[in-house]
Amino acid sequence: MRSKLRFLLSRSGTAKIVAATLIVVVALAAAVGYYVITQFLSQNASPTPTLSPEPTVTPTPTPIPTATPTSSSANPTPTPSQPELTTQEKIRNSVMNYIKSNHPETAPFMTNLNWTGGRATPQNILGAETYKYYSQGWNFTIRYPVVPDPIYNLVADYSTTSIGIPYRIIWNGTWQNEVINETSYIFAQ
Repeated sequence: MRSKLRFLLSRSGTAKIVAATLIVVVALAAAVGYYVITQFLSQNASPTPTLSPEPTVTPTPTPIPTATPTSSSANPTPTPSQPELTTQEKIRNSVMNYIKSNHPETAPFMTNLNWTGGRATPQNILGAETYKYYSQGWNFTIRYPVVPDPIYNLVADYSTTSIGIPYRIIWNGTWQNEVINETSYIFAQ
């Protein structure tokens, strides 16, 4: 062990800088490799539904069913109310309205959207959530860290598969505290 230390002590300052630089490069390469592997695994894992904590949301009053009088019935029946949307669904809907309002050329592609999908975070990923929704050529992805007041990273991607003129819309942005920030937008035909 002392011979190794003597070797380092006998080297010039340049040799010590080169050795330190190599150590830093090796550590950086290991960190990048770990990041790439975890990203690859998170993108290739199949989505499985699991329970996860919802981000904190300020509660809003739930609509109260109201009685609807009918001429043939003495007992009124309550009108069913719509189920409460999740935070992710509210973000998706507000961003789609933002895109439609700020990019009117997208309006023809946003009629009668009935969304499917939901949580798509792989079971082995901790500290981050992914939600994916699909409707009539639209793929809407939400990714965010599980922290207080997160920044939600969003991608709204539309492409047609019909025989007519092909269209492609790619919108990227963020959402935080009900503020939408558009980072990029592409409309191609």
